[in-house]
Amino acid sequence: MVFYRACLVAILLAVSLADYAFPARQSVCITCHQPHYSGKGSCVSCHRGDDRTGRKEIAHYDLVAGRFAHYKIEGSPVAERGKKLLERFSCRRCHRYAEKGNHLAGSLDVTGATGKVRDIYESIRVPVLFMPNFHANDAQIADLVNAILARAKFQKPPVGETALIVHFQDVKNIRKNVFAGKCGKCHKILSEQSGGLGSGYIGPNLSGLFSEFYPRTYRDAESWNPDKLKKWLENPRDIRINAMMPPVRLAPEEFEQLRGIIQLDKSLPDAPR
Repeated sequence: MVFYRACLVAILLAVSLADYAFPARQSVCITCHQPHYSGKGSCVSCHRGDDRTGRKEIAHYDLVAGRFAHYKIEGSPVAERGKKLLERFSCRRCHRYAEKGNHLAGSLDVTGATGKVRDIYESIRVPVLFMPNFHANDAQIADLVNAILARAKFQKPPVGETALIVHFQDVKNIRKNVFAGKCGKCHKILSEQSGGLGSGYIGPNLSGLFSEFYPRTYRDAESWNPDKLKKWLENPRDIRINAMMPPVRLAPEEFEQLRGIIQLDKSLPDAPR
């Protein structure tokens, strides 16, 4: 017992002396930047980059600018505003966020943990293929990026994501597709069955139309389903008096094809409908 206590005292003494012999390394960042939020974390824990070098191009590699790092501050309203925008824009119609949403595009939970901030920002500012243009201003995009990055702390990095849907455009047979032929001049859609379809910007993006994550834009703020879509196509002004869309005449087999394109696969994991 005496020997054990002697060893314990020696270890504690060595640790105490180490603080004097090897003082904690100071971040090189503070040679150029004013310290802020001291005690909340290190420079790299909020802004990434490399705080061991004074070489700017290395220190700032993959840097998270201050406007995108608010999510690190407990109670910051920025990420909360971003979460509300995610709901307002119905991002879950294509993406999963906080483990809810469709699988038509990449999971934002994974993107927040592994994606580069600049790429996330640019993919919203200039919408990627078949993504709706939300016309978000720069402040709103910063809020959205903060909300996406806030999910990173719930994800175990590094995380790869297996593609569940492969997007493609079959140029040779595209004219045979009922969505491309009847809807595609005004609308776009990401579908599980046929990938990305349509090229129009006049009408809304119809990705995930029959899911609970699509905006409730049918009559009296109701959700869409195949029966309601059929009535809408027969005469939109019977549903909404000021509708600009003309009736779309579809043969029964064409409507079944269209329903199959819009419908989502219920067998995909954790994809509520």
